[in-house]
Amino acid sequence: MVIPQYPDVALRPKQKVLLFRALRRSMAEVERIMERFVAQELVHLDDAECDRFLELLNQSDADLMDWFAGIKVPPEGVNLDDLERLSRFKREPKGPKELNR
Repeated sequence: MVIPQYPDVALRPKQKVLLFRALRRSMAEVERIMERFVAQELVHLDDAECDRFLELLNQSDADLMDWFAGIKVPPEGVNLDDLERLSRFKREPKGPKELNR
């Protein structure tokens, strides 16, 4: 598997597992968040960070969305720093505005 932004980087086994799990979500909204996250962060994650994010991906997409939106408080045991890091990718990056002329 290759990440378009880093085509020459060979992913380690744990990064490959994380990439596969991140891009196979049941909710399209969560999958888009994960796509943006792996595109920018995956190549920088060490094995311990991959393990932590895989634990986060064991949660349901509905729970993840509720936590991102602040509707529910994550239960004890959920790494809040990693959840916050992931939630930064909720919104599409803003690009140049197109003029309608």
